Amino acid sequence: MDMLVVESKAKAKTIQKYLGNELIVLATGGHVQELPDRHQDQKEGKKAFWANRPGELPTPPWAWTENGEKAVRAIREAAERRGVKHFFLASDPDREGEFIAWRLSELLSGLGACHRVIFQEVTATAVRAAIAKPRGLDMKLVESAMVRRFLDRLVGFRTSKTARQFVAGGTASMGRVQTPTLGFVVERELEREAHVPIPYFEVIAAVDGTDFHVRFHRTDDPTRWVDESGKHHPERTADAVLAERCRAALQASPLLSVSEAKTSERTEQPRPAFTTDALLQAAGSRWGWTPKKTSKLASDLYEAGHITYIRTDSTRLSDDAVREARAVLKEQFGQEYLGEGAAAVTSVGRVQDAHEAIRPTHIAIAALDGIEQDAQRLYALIRAQMLASQMAPARRATLSVTAIAQSLDRPLTGAVSWYVQLGWRAAFREFDEPEAPPTRVEATAGERLPLLRSTNDKPNPCLRRGETKPLPRYRAHALVKAMKDEGIGRPSTYASTIETLLERRYIVERDGALAPTSNGRSVWLKAVPLYVLRDGQPMLDVAYTAAMENHLDDIERGEEPAPRVWETLRDEVRDAHNAARKKRRTGQATPRQCWLLEALLANAPEARSEVGAVDGLTAEQATAWVARLRGRGVLPAPSKQQLAEIERLLKLIGLSLAEAGALAGLEGFTSVRTQGEASAIIDALRGRLPEVTAPSEKQHHYVADLAKKVGLTEAEACGRVGVHRFDQGRRLRPRGPRGA
Repeated sequence: MDMLVVESKAKAKTIQKYLGNELIVLATGGHVQELPDRHQDQKEGKKAFWANRPGELPTPPWAWTENGEKAVRAIREAAERRGVKHFFLASDPDREGEFIAWRLSELLSGLGACHRVIFQEVTATAVRAAIAKPRGLDMKLVESAMVRRFLDRLVGFRTSKTARQFVAGGTASMGRVQTPTLGFVVERELEREAHVPIPYFEVIAAVDGTDFHVRFHRTDDPTRWVDESGKHHPERTADAVLAERCRAALQASPLLSVSEAKTSERTEQPRPAFTTDALLQAAGSRWGWTPKKTSKLASDLYEAGHITYIRTDSTRLSDDAVREARAVLKEQFGQEYLGEGAAAVTSVGRVQDAHEAIRPTHIAIAALDGIEQDAQRLYALIRAQMLASQMAPARRATLSVTAIAQSLDRPLTGAVSWYVQLGWRAAFREFDEPEAPPTRVEATAGERLPLLRSTNDKPNPCLRRGETKPLPRYRAHALVKAMKDEGIGRPSTYASTIETLLERRYIVERDGALAPTSNGRSVWLKAVPLYVLRDGQPMLDVAYTAAMENHLDDIERGEEPAPRVWETLRDEVRDAHNAARKKRRTGQATPRQCWLLEALLANAPEARSEVGAVDGLTAEQATAWVARLRGRGVLPAPSKQQLAEIERLLKLIGLSLAEAGALAGLEGFTSVRTQGEASAIIDALRGRLPEVTAPSEKQHHYVADLAKKVGLTEAEACGRVGVHRFDQGRRLRPRGPRGA
């Protein structure tokens, strides 16, 4: 008997259904081993990097993931029970999947022969073909995955120590991809805050079928209106008197005369089938979906066998898939809708062409059975994009008209556009409302065009006052595009990177867009500038991060030896971190130092006059005062968060503060004076919580936000779990530390 090992349980279930008793299919649930963390090994988990011999990669002690040991034990037991002689390792067909296969081969090699197999789609044909042609492990891919881990660990551990000095409370982090992505959001916010609106006036005259705009200024007019970039907009003016004069002239003679009319046509080429980033952007712009939601739905579709692998930045399609798509198009739309096929998209950086673009596994299937509505919508969008990529271009015509009016010394221009051939856009009919045809598609010189009747609601002509707007905040899908364009991150990390920034409260969502928090600003504006490489290049900006990504790709292709890449980047990061530490010690006191010093002074008010203004101290002065006060036996006062948690717990359990002090073993306790006392009381009170308690305020807001995102009212969401309000929900008290 043979065994096929995949990552996802859903994928395992699908494949087992296809293959029946041909072989055993089990899942790992993802990674089984990773670099150790502090919860598993205090000594090894604290290391930022491990030493290595020259010309070799480090050999860290790989530790079990949360469910890895359990999954491998189940695989081993099933293999021994069923007499498995061959393991086919079918983790995902990418760098991370190769790493998983490597760890499994190390853990299972004593039981039988291990073979690496990959497939782009979860279909019986693809799986059987992969098993029929197994290959060995691609150690270049494994080494690339290892160096990525080493870099993430090194950069994250080193830089996060610095970041914690700039975030009150000490909970902060930075990362190789996470921090440059944060920079997009912060820098956009700074641009918005620096924006100075430029006012303008427009005069619009509506006729049947189109609006005409007064052209106020020629390009050579020194008083012409230009925007922030210096672009001239002839239909705008800064002269309010001129605008009102033009409006009055049109009102006095509400009849336009066509002086010139011309029709032009442009071609819109089809776009290729979806890459990962393009799919995230399309679902985000159409439906406002987060990258996390789109990724989850796409993953479900892939694991159920409906679409090909979802982590790809290639636009390539297999010959068989193209033939099937063109047959469907010919039958559904006719020969005239067939095109030559979309050209490949030029990508920033190097395209990982190991996978096809995202497409249906069976293009002839338009609707899937037994899946949720949003999953069907996403499948239909993927199918439409794949079909569109093989269709003819769309052709759009535009009628441009120039007109004059009696007593007005400025011309007016108007235009209407329409599709003369839908081409590839026909594939999206179920998503896009059909465009209403214009009432006017031709005009002749000398033709008279009367203005539509003016009303109180819609005055005609209309003088409109406006002003330039700042750049919009990034929406999540637009942030994915920025990451892709700048070459940072990879298809597997776009969604998770943004989710990490949201979870750590470095960015928040406001009206569907992303804005930085004060902590996010502090990290980007105070901690990041400390990290500069020897050549003066910032270490945590997009350029250096993109260069790191390219080095990982070079390892993957065998173009650079992994040890040399690791040693070079390790030394650069280490030197930059040491330089950052020196800068920080000689600079102004950090927010964390100020926070700690203020907590100490709260219990030593007599020293406040000696210290002076805390926020005016240097880092060295703040460090010296902290040491001096602690030397006097002063302990920091409790934080606002600690006091609020104590108050919440006392109310929940029904104890007085004195009773809580006795419960914590504090003799003569009358009030919370130090952070240590506060921690002891919180621990003691939490030990008295019932097994099921009311939700915290944070949980309450989190649930409410989730309900809003999926379009449920509070009553609808609560009705599903048998309560009336969000604050009536329950949460289970943890029974012990992680792993207990």
